[in-house]
Formats: sequence, structure tokens, C-alpha cells
Amino acid sequence: MIRNYLKIALRNLWKHKTNTLINLLGLTVAFTICLLLLLSVYYEFSFNKFHKDPQDLYRAYFSVQQPERTDLQPSMPEPMLKALKEQFPAVEYGTRYNRNSSEIEYKGKHFFKELGFGDADFFSMFSFPLEKGNAPQALAGRDNIVLTRPVADAIFGKEDPIGKQLRVQSGGPWKVFTVSAVAADMPANSSIRFDAIVLFEHGYTYPNSVGKWDVTNHDLILRLKPGADKAAFEKAAQGFISKQYADYIGDLKRDGARPAPNGQYMQLLLQPLLSAHVDVDMRGLGDTISRSYLYMLLAVSVFVLFIACINFINLSVGRSFTRSREVGLRKTLGALPFQVGMQFWGEAAIVCAAALLISIPLFYAVLPQYKLIFGSSLETAVLQQPLVIASVIGGFLLVTVLAGGYPALVMTRMDAVNILKGKLKLKTSGSLRNGLIIGQFAIAILLIGCTLIAWQQLNFLRARPLGYNSSQVVSIPVGQEIGGREALALLRQKLAAEPSVLSVSGISNNLGMGEDGGSYSYSIGFDYHNRNISMAWLNVGYDFTKTMDLSIKYGRDFSQSFGSDSTGIIINEQMARKMGVVNPVGEILQVDALNQTQMKVLGVIKDFNFQSLHKPVEPMGLVMYADMPINYLLVKVRPDNLPGIMDKLKAIWAQIAPRSDFRGSFIDENINRQYNREERFTQIFVYAAAVAIVLSCLGLFALAVLAIMQRTREIGIRKALGASSGSIVQLITKDFVKLIFIAMIIATPLAWYFMNTWLENFAFSVQIKWWWLLAAGLLALAVALCTIGYQSLRAAFANPVKSLKTE
Repeated sequence: MIRNYLKIALRNLWKHKTNTLINLLGLTVAFTICLLLLLSVYYEFSFNKFHKDPQDLYRAYFSVQQPERTDLQPSMPEPMLKALKEQFPAVEYGTRYNRNSSEIEYKGKHFFKELGFGDADFFSMFSFPLEKGNAPQALAGRDNIVLTRPVADAIFGKEDPIGKQLRVQSGGPWKVFTVSAVAADMPANSSIRFDAIVLFEHGYTYPNSVGKWDVTNHDLILRLKPGADKAAFEKAAQGFISKQYADYIGDLKRDGARPAPNGQYMQLLLQPLLSAHVDVDMRGLGDTISRSYLYMLLAVSVFVLFIACINFINLSVGRSFTRSREVGLRKTLGALPFQVGMQFWGEAAIVCAAALLISIPLFYAVLPQYKLIFGSSLETAVLQQPLVIASVIGGFLLVTVLAGGYPALVMTRMDAVNILKGKLKLKTSGSLRNGLIIGQFAIAILLIGCTLIAWQQLNFLRARPLGYNSSQVVSIPVGQEIGGREALALLRQKLAAEPSVLSVSGISNNLGMGEDGGSYSYSIGFDYHNRNISMAWLNVGYDFTKTMDLSIKYGRDFSQSFGSDSTGIIINEQMARKMGVVNPVGEILQVDALNQTQMKVLGVIKDFNFQSLHKPVEPMGLVMYADMPINYLLVKVRPDNLPGIMDKLKAIWAQIAPRSDFRGSFIDENINRQYNREERFTQIFVYAAAVAIVLSCLGLFALAVLAIMQRTREIGIRKALGASSGSIVQLITKDFVKLIFIAMIIATPLAWYFMNTWLENFAFSVQIKWWWLLAAGLLALAVALCTIGYQSLRAAFANPVKSLKTE
């Protein structure tokens, strides 16, 4: 019996090739997209789960009630770890963590690697397996260094690295370290990443932060004892924080800050390490990705699968009425409803199984391109995990039941007597079918609308004037081989006679995201007339305003003619507003945090966007502070030979830092690079909208064919009685057009709501235009009309004599 069911199922699928192909194509595309997107989401949420008892790992952060907003600050002061371990028994292990680029030298060979800084508990609290060495002792010695396996192989080759000495330089003098352990390569889904790691005391920021509670420059990660409660720890820590930061809390109250709902102005809270990768509300440990972005991927995968299932259900139900006599005969000959249902559900299962089997190799085939386009780190090994395999099988069974179950149920409820008498007719405007068509086109229009708005926002971000020259300025990361100020002096000297170079300067923080991936900011707070003011600091070289084409509103620029400019500061208009002074030139700022007791305001520059457009222009100051580094060199060039000047700069950089790669890039490229996440967001909508509209129209095409077949006699009679071809086309298409208009009415406000919420993440954004959303609906309507128009025209121009004779 089962073999008979299988033969009949395959025969029927082959007989109705068009419908079978449409269903198979739709489900294959849907399954492939779902595998890509769902496994990507699974991978992103798997970050840091490889650690033992990951639920006990937390990153400490401050929640501070500023007068204008609530600040979440993950940077911690140096003494915090010792104080927490001494005063709170719930803390089992803890480590301070930071990292910096470094240069490693061994037997005359030089390597540029990422150097981590941690404490002795590091390998005891984390599950980074050691191939050689002992976890508790790995960082026990002050001059110990732990290398990852790829770095150890690159430096030592086949030599045993344990006990070998090497030299390391990272933002300070060269130091000698002894290799104490070799760790396995970092898991790809780890927020904490490094090539080598040493004790925290070797960090270049450590000497100026020892014992200072007002200097924060690193992350603090704790492992609580098993069973310890996060909320209980935070509550217990509140008294300690209130006492330690009593003066600062007093300043917050004085400046008009409002307390949090629990009445506190400053709290020490814990962020679960498991959520660190998907929390973008504050600076991440490593690369982060928004939860909303992942939920959007989930929604897109569900939408695409939903559309494919709708096609399957509509076509199966529509085709089932052409097989009504078969069902009637089966029932008359004694077939039970269950057997009839199994026959039709079996056909659905065959199509779904074939689609899944095709989608798995297709997944492997498109994965490299998917990773390239969307910046995903998804690995094929994810598909081999038992939980993932079980989820895929469960999802397949669910789709099979949903897509094949309803058509099978319809078959079992058919009345055999009416079927054989020929009284059973297809209701061409069934409410379920119409509802499903409206649903799939509403999804398609929603995705098209979101695509148009996201595209407009991306173009806005890239085209909006930022207040400085970004197209003619090259940013060059300095690296570790040479000091920033020394490199700046040498570059100025070598480019002095170059006619295509207009000016040279330097800066501590890159503008945008450079080739080195660097993009960060530095802020400092101080009291001004009994008010606490926080401002961003950019440490610059001479000619910075000239190089960037910044406009000076009041005062003057830094000048080598004034020896006191090293204690001066140039502020932006926003900072002047915060000070409450129209022209603050000559004002003295008392900055105690950097041991710089007095800084004189030399000038005021017009506001410019030194951060991404996600953020408003914040108070900012340009300084020439000797203890802050110059990390990037800026070269302004003439616009007539941009590619040629890059080759010259690369050659000159090889003379200045021969062991370092040249990673220079134009600042406008850096600006575009910092919006890669928005570009991926837009691309996902583009591809999803294209797939949604294609699948929807495939289903619409097949439904139009079925509707025309079932109305062949009616169309023939109408034509014989003199109906025009236009009226026949209108007769066929009007019902479908009505459904698409209803879908537009549903999708338009949803698209506006979702994208307006997304745009709230930007301080600068486009205003959604009503005609963008109208265009989305009209585009879907136009594609749908093209899809059903061909079949409608064929039916309208068909010979009525032939159709009536056939009937």
C-alpha cells in the first residue's frame, strides 16, 4: 500500500510539472535562506558559550545618571578589581582586560600581533585550553607571556616555545618576556581575542592609573561563585560605590541629574558575558551585533518560508479540485479519510524532502558569497552540531505538516456523492486563499518599503556634509614600529618638497574606520564653574585645522610661534554652548585628571561630525597633550592625482617604518566603512524583498493559470457574446488587484513604524516620504500585473470556439 501511494504521488507530481516546479523552487529557496539566516543567528548567539559555566561570567560597568541622559560606562579604574575581591565573597575569580597592537621580536624577526593584558586568574576563569603549560601558573610570573598556537608556530616554527625569551613593545619601551604556555587558537565565537597575553601591569596605560579611582581604561570581568545571585551582588555593591564615589555623586546632584528608578545616581552593574556580543548599548569587548539586527534576520527567514508555504497551500488546494473525481472514486471504493489524507500529505512530504535535500548542498555552495556580502563569520561546522540537526529535522516536519496538512484535510472532507455527480466546484474567491495572497504580498511590500527607506538613509549617511574635508585627506595608522610624533616629523620632512601634498598633521583618534579597523574615542570630565562637564578629546599635531579644512569661528589655531600652546585647547561650538559662554577664548579650564592643572582656550572651531552620524555632535576639544599619542598621520593632497599620491606615500612609509605594512586610506573611505552594518542591513532587505516578490508572483502565476482553466467555458461564452479582450483581462485580474491593494493598506503603516523605529538609532536621519511607501506598493502591483497579465491576455485572445468545444 505504501509503495502504491508513493507511485501515485510521483505520477501526480510529474503530471503537474509546472506546479511541482514552482513548489519545489519556492521551498528550496526558502529552506536555503532559512538555513543561512537561522544558522547565522544561532552562531551569533553562541558567543562565549564555550566557557565552562558561562552563566557565572560577567563584565562590570557603571550606570551613571547624567543631567541629559543615562551613561553606561564599561571602563573601570585600576583599583576596582582588588577592592571587589577583598570585600565581596561572591567573586571567585576576576581579571582586568585590555589589548593593544604590539611588535614582537625573536632572533631578529619581527611580528606585529594583538597583545592582551590580563591578571593571573585569566586562564582559571576562562576556558581557553592550553596546549602547553599550566592554567593557574600561566600568568603567575611577572614576565610570563602566553602565545596562541598560530603565533607560536609563526615565531618559533618547530622549536618548543616554552621557556624561550622574546622581546615585546606595545606603546612603551621594549620588554623581555618568557613564554610560559601555548594556548589553542581562539574560538571564532569568542568576544575576548588576542594573539598573546601578558600581565595587566605591563599595559602602557598602567603607570598613570595605579590607585586612581577617577581614571578608567580597561574592562573588568568577574566570575561569581556557583549559585551567586547577580542582583544580590549589585545590591551589595551599591553601598561601596556610594561611598567610594560620594564626591562625584554629589556633583551629579548639583548639576541637576535625576536618580534612577531605584533612587541611585551611580551604580556598579554586571553584564552577562553571554550577552556581551549582542549588546550595543555600550562599548563591546570585541565586535558586537545588535539583537534587533538578529531578530530582523529571524523575521526575514520566517517571512520567506511563510511565502513559500502559502504558495504550496494555495496551489495544492487549487489543484486538489482538479483531482476531485479521483478522491470520489477512492472514497466510493472504501478508502478511509485517513488514507486519502495520507496520499495527499505524502505528495507534500516528497516535495518538501526534495527541497530540503537540494537546499543543503546549495547552502554550502552559496555560503562563501553570503559571508562576503553580509560580513558573517558563520562556519559550516555549525550545521553538523546535534542540536542544529535536530532543529532542521523538526523545522522540516513542521513545514511539511503546515504546508501539506491543510490540503490533505480539505481532501478528506470532500463529499464523495457530490464529487461523482460533478456538483463540487472551486470557490474562486475563497476567504483562506485570499487571506494567504494578501499575507504574502503584504510581506513583499513591507520588505520593499523597508529597502527603499534603508537605501535612502544609507545614501544620506554617505552624502551628508560632515564639516571637514574627507575626500582629499589620507589617514595612515602609525602602528608600533615607530612613535607617532617621530613618524609625523619624518613624514613632514620627506613630503616638504612634494607639490601634490598641501599639508601634513596627526591625530590620536581616527576619523571613521581605517584599514587597521581602529575606531575609538577618548573623553574626559572636569569641573567648570561648579558644573561637571564631559568632553571628547582629540590629540592633534600642528596644521590639523588646515589639513581638515575646519573653520575657526573665534580665536586662533595652534602655532609653533607660541610655546605655551602645549597647554592650550581649541574647542567646538557645542563645547562653548555647554560652558555657557558666547566667546570663550581666554577662558581657563581646570583639568585635574591628566595632571594638567590649567588649559587655556585658544579658539573655537565650527562643529563637525568627528563621530558617526549615529551620534550628535558632542562637546569636543583639540589638544596637543604630550602624554597622549599620535596614532594616525593625516596628509592632505591635491585632487588631481589621488591614485598616484597613494603610491608615493606607500614608498615613503617603507622608508619611515620598513617593517610595518602601509594601511593608508582616504578618510571618505573610512567614513563609508563605519556604515558597513547599515549597508549589510540594506542588502538583506534588498535580497529578501527580491525573493519575496519573486516567490509571491510565482504563486500568483500558478493561481492565475488555475483560475483561467476553471473559467474556460465562462470566458468562451463571454467572448462568443461579444465581450472585448480588455473586459476579459479585467475580469481575470480585478480580484487579484483588489487583494494587492489590501496588502498595500496593511503593509504601508507597518513599514513606516518599523523603519521609523530603526531611524531613531541615528542622530541624523532622513524623513520618511509618503511616496516612498506608495512606490513600494505600486512596484509590487506592477510586477504582479506583469505576472498574471500574460496568462490573462492568452485567455482573452484564445479562440472561443475551441474552448467551448473542449468543454
